[in-house]
Parts: sequence; structure tokens; C-alpha cells
Amino acid sequence: MIGPHIEGLLTQSEEPLMVCANDVATVRTENNLLHALLLLSSVGLNSIPVIDHNSQIQGIISMPMIINGVLKDDDYDWNLLSERKVKDVMDSSVRTLYTDAQFEDILHMLVDQNYLCVVDKNGIFRGIITRKTLLKRINFMAHEFERIYDVRLKDKYRPETKEDLRNERFVPRTELLRGRAD
Repeated sequence: MIGPHIEGLLTQSEEPLMVCANDVATVRTENNLLHALLLLSSVGLNSIPVIDHNSQIQGIISMPMIINGVLKDDDYDWNLLSERKVKDVMDSSVRTLYTDAQFEDILHMLVDQNYLCVVDKNGIFRGIITRKTLLKRINFMAHEFERIYDVRLKDKYRPETKEDLRNERFVPRTELLRGRAD
């Protein structure tokens, strides 16, 4: 469970957490791969959501999926870009969040993905939540928490000596980016 003070700082922002569907580059299941390729190239993204004619999320498509979609007998058939549909090569196992998702669920799901697709209870695509937006909020929290709150270490976590503090609880800054062979 995320503490209320931490969650309060993470949810506090002038920038909305979700990018609305109208501002998200998407393709439709019936678009051809050339259309998807051109859109991905023009917006400079790794992948984009795929929706159907009812604005329901059907999956995601990426540049590697498109390239693999024109692979034929150990060679690329670029004519397939105009012939094959997005629905033929997209990843339909996309995980979605509902508009009323808990912040903790968003955090857990964004660990493995660059963005999450948000849908309403009817499955209509409402937007995306990006890892970048969430990391901005974590950065804000990391810089502001102790400025806003008085923080003290609880007795049961207080080390008995300064040596205990160094050895057990914290990694010195000089070792922060080094691998450990424990």
C-alpha cells in the first residue's frame, strides 16, 4: 500500500496523468502496414495503440512488428506494406487500465511498459499513461517530500551505530551505479 502522503505528492501535478485519446497517435485495425509505418515514423514513437471502428483498444503495433510482418521466405517483401493490415501483425495482448484504476496498480503495470492504455467500463479507449509522466512525478516527490514533510526514522529502523547505518541500510553514492556481487 502506498502511504497517503506519498500518493498525495505523486498525484499532485498541474500536468494531467493521462494523455487524452484525442492527443494520442493511434491506428485502426483495418489500416495497412504502410499507414502504420508512416505514422510511427512521423511521431517518433516506438509503438502506438491500435483501435477498432468503435474506438475500442485492440492492441499495439511497433516498427519491429511491421518489419516482421513483411518478412517472406528469409527476405522482405515491401509490397506487403500496402497489402497487409495492422490487425495481422499487432500485439493483441495489451494490458489496459480502467479510468478509475488505483495509483498503485498504475505503478506496478508501468514497470514493464512505456505506456498503459486506459479504457472506460465500455472498453472505449480514453488515453494513455506514460512512464515518462510518472517518472516526472516521482522526481518531484523525491525533491519535495522532505521540504514539505518533517521526516524522522522510526525507532525500530534506527541503526544502533553509524557503522550499522553504512553497512545495512544505505549504499554510498560512489557505489550506487556499481553492480554488487553478493
